[in-house]
Order: sequence, then structure tokens, then C-alpha cells
Amino acid sequence: MKANPRPARLTRLRPLVLCLLGLGTVAQAQLDLPSAVTDRVDRSIDSIERVHRDSLPDVTSALERRLTAPLPEQLPDTLRPPAEPLGALPSRMPILDSRGVLLFMDVEVEDGWRAVQHEWLLMLAPGELSLLEPLNVEILEQKRLPKLGLEMVRFRVPPQLDSYAALQSALPADLAERLDRNHIYRPQADNSSPESAERPRQPVCAQAVKVGMIDTAIATEHPGLINSRIVERNFLPDPEGTAQTGPPTGHGTAVAGLMLGIIDGVPARLPGATLYNASVFYSRNQYAQGATMMHLVSGLEWLTEQDVSVINMSLTGPDNRVLATAMERIIAGGTVVVAAAGNEGPAAPPLYPAAYSGVIASTAVDADGQVYRWANRGEHIDFAGPGVSVRTTRGTGEFGHESGTSMAAPTVTAHVACALARQLASSENVVQYLAGQAKDLGEAGRDPIFGHGLLQ
Repeated sequence: MKANPRPARLTRLRPLVLCLLGLGTVAQAQLDLPSAVTDRVDRSIDSIERVHRDSLPDVTSALERRLTAPLPEQLPDTLRPPAEPLGALPSRMPILDSRGVLLFMDVEVEDGWRAVQHEWLLMLAPGELSLLEPLNVEILEQKRLPKLGLEMVRFRVPPQLDSYAALQSALPADLAERLDRNHIYRPQADNSSPESAERPRQPVCAQAVKVGMIDTAIATEHPGLINSRIVERNFLPDPEGTAQTGPPTGHGTAVAGLMLGIIDGVPARLPGATLYNASVFYSRNQYAQGATMMHLVSGLEWLTEQDVSVINMSLTGPDNRVLATAMERIIAGGTVVVAAAGNEGPAAPPLYPAAYSGVIASTAVDADGQVYRWANRGEHIDFAGPGVSVRTTRGTGEFGHESGTSMAAPTVTAHVACALARQLASSENVVQYLAGQAKDLGEAGRDPIFGHGLLQ
């Protein structure tokens, strides 16, 4: 028997309850949401109906007025949702080059993650490429990454093979263990932040440190960065950027500004640094960027060639065998990796690379030491850094306030670089050293919200 449709007056409540539950915004109400989310929303609607059956129209109207009104400028940043929720992207998104030619399809795959449609990566040993021939796959790229000790192949499969189960059944067991999707990762910042009181910044050290960064391109002509030493290499397939938007610069410029930028006359945190930036992010739309796993690992290879002491990765995504292997080998080689913990909220599962063993995971706090509301939590969190409404450089050539764990990671990276340059710690014991310098927040000792504490 077909269920009765939900009354129109209750359907109107869906976007409003979605907001109240912290699961999106009114504008996202028409998007396809996971069944677990819609079930939770519908249960909330039913509760509202039971309690307010007689006054439901008045309740609905009041909620609509409240939740569709513009956000006031004085609203605390910790009450604002992240700028790029996972559900904000369509299930399929064509990525075009500057001429409008399709580069690839950015699609939703298992567990809600994003990947390049039908593309997979394999870490090969010599002579193993022939094992793919019986599968009738299309080899798109072969790349040797000697610093990481990897031989990579990127290939496209027909739709019937486009799943872990299908490919693992078709490949020899040993090879299947080195297989993963060409996943897509995203930056972790929110540029909707209002101004707020920010503690004065001071240089962390003046040593000539070499710092690496995986991010968007940087607006190197920005007034706050124009005298900085920045070496940048673009790893995107189209150097002119994606159609109509050009190469994104907003996120990378903000992250770079928090390490090298002179902001409002205040010296940089790392005035003597040379920053090596691997530009790997393409534009998905005006607000969202993505970086494929193949571009990420290519950028990491280049950074290891530059002999940087630490790499800042203000990005997150799924656990991926290629990324896990790259992180393990970079860290074993003596380079420290600092990564943003993520902005998916306190109940979200761990994000990567921050959650990998050996990677220093950074969360964000405001000027009062309160954790950023949307920051991920977990036993893997190592340190907190200022990351709520911090003033920095923007890709537009202006200065502005940004929030997110992306904005906290550069401070942690600066402390790591300086501790290593001053020979106060080695790459193996830098976490222990910095734990002694951090200001303890929350529970005494290390905790899953602030880690060892705040590096200011």
C-alpha cells in the first residue's frame, strides 16, 4: 500500500529543520541528501507536528522568517556553517579547461567521497603493468616518483569495473592491495567570517627555513606577499585554469599569508622563509576547489625534491592507499607533515591526511581559546592554532578574515619549521618538543579537542 504523501505544510518545514539540526542551509534543501539525514529531519518534523498541531502554520512561518533572514554581521563565526558543505556539490560535475573542453568528471563515489569518474591508481613494481592487459583498461598516465619510491599508473575502466569489488576480483590479490581511486580532496577554510578581536602576531623565527605547501595557486603580487620568497609549480593539466574561473588563488593566498604575509604592518611569522607551493587545486565553481590524488602525489614528489623541512597540507579527504604510502615515506625520509584536521564537525569521522600516523593534525581555536565549532575531533589531534576569523591575505589582492582548520595549520607549520631550524628538535621528536611549548586547553594533558594545546 502506497504511503500517504506528507502534507504540504510539513514539507515546507524540511529546509527549516535541516538548518536547526546543523545539517545544511535553506538553500540546500532541494539537494539529494542521504536517507539517514532525511529520516532524521522527518522525525523532527513529526515531533513538531505532535507538539504544535494546532499552531503549526504559525510555527512554520516564524521559523521561515528566522532562518531565511540574512545572517547579521555580528554573528559569531563559530555559529556559521562551513562555506563548502559536502552536500553542496552535485553528484556529477564536469571539469572543463580554459577552452571549455572536458578534462574529467568529478563524481560522488563510495561513502559520499568524490573522485574522478572511472579513474583508478595503482602502485606498481617493475614488470607489473602487463597484468592490467586482460582487463581492457585505458592507460592514461604512467609516472615514476623516485623520491617517494613509487611507480604510478593512472587508468580508466569501463563502468562494469568501476568499483572496489569488481577490480579486486579481477586483479591478482597482491596488486589489489595497491589499488585505489583517483580521489578528490578539498581545502578546509570558510571565508564568510566577520571581523573579531585577534591576538597580535609576532614572528616565530627569522631563520632561513624552507617550507613546502600543497594548495591552490598563490596571488604572489598581493601587497602583503609581494616581497616574500615564493617558488610555485603548477600541477594542473591546464595551466590557464578551468573554464571561466581561471586557476583558483583564494585558499593558497590565505594560507601563505599566515606564514609569509606582512599584514597591517605586522611582520610575517616566517620572515626568512622560502615557501615552495605545489598548486594542485582546480576550480569546481566560484566557491569550491578540488585536487585529484594523482596531482597531490605529483606535488608531494616535487616538494621532497626541494628538500623542505615541513609540508603544510590544509586539505582533507578520504583514506587512500596511495596517499597513505606517500605520507609514510615522506615522514620516514625526515620531512614533517602538518595537516588540517577538517571542518566537518565534532561528530565527523577522521579525515586524511591529518589522521595518518606521524602526520601532525591541527585544529583551530578563536582568540579566547575556544575550539572552532566545525572542527573535527579525535585522538589524532596534535595541536591547536589560531584559526577563527584570522586576518590574512586574499586572492583578490585585499585583506580579510578567514576561518577553519586550514587557517590554523600554518601557525603549527611555522612552529615546526622554527624548532627544526634552531635544532631544538628533530623530525622524530618535534611533537614532543612542541607539546612542552603549547598552552594546555580543555582537559589537563592531551585531549581529542585541542591535542597537546595551543601553539600561539
